[in-house]
Amino acid sequence: MAFISTFELLLKPQLPKRITDTRPELSPLARNILQGYFLTIANVTNELVFLSLVVTTRTPGLEPDKILTVLDTTGVNGPVSSVFDGIGEIKKSRFTFPLNGNDTGLFILQPNALNEELREAANFELRGYVEIYISSVSTPKTTQLLITPEHRGTFFGTDRAELGEVAYVLPLANGKSLFELGQSS
Repeated sequence: MAFISTFELLLKPQLPKRITDTRPELSPLARNILQGYFLTIANVTNELVFLSLVVTTRTPGLEPDKILTVLDTTGVNGPVSSVFDGIGEIKKSRFTFPLNGNDTGLFILQPNALNEELREAANFELRGYVEIYISSVSTPKTTQLLITPEHRGTFFGTDRAELGEVAYVLPLANGKSLFELGQSS
């Protein structure tokens, strides 16, 4: 197991509504943002490996109807097997997926913008951290991965001129993008 990085998921206004309600002249600065966590993982070995990501948050945790998760290795944005498990106030969610040798995948964790109630409320934020390890169903006991986490956000509003994007790479917990993992016994 290795820690990767922290993350912040957002689907809310840039400025809190309590500010724009009391200062309407600031409303033009209050575009909404949909921000997700994007994790590029490259398997630099020649072997298929099954990986597990563990996402840790505080209550309310990752609620399946409010979170969209995708793993993409072929450009089709396939589903990811997941387990949502609450442990007291700390919530851990595990996502397990295969990654072929010499292949690269993109894991996406973001607020579910398809959820109309969530989108209309525009008051969602969640922070936590991500760990990675070799799954117990994996044949290889060790692997090497190149990992790059980033936040990507899209600003939106009612006017096309309000659209915009932001993307930035997040610091890695180990300080380097090459992860050498071994399966725990």
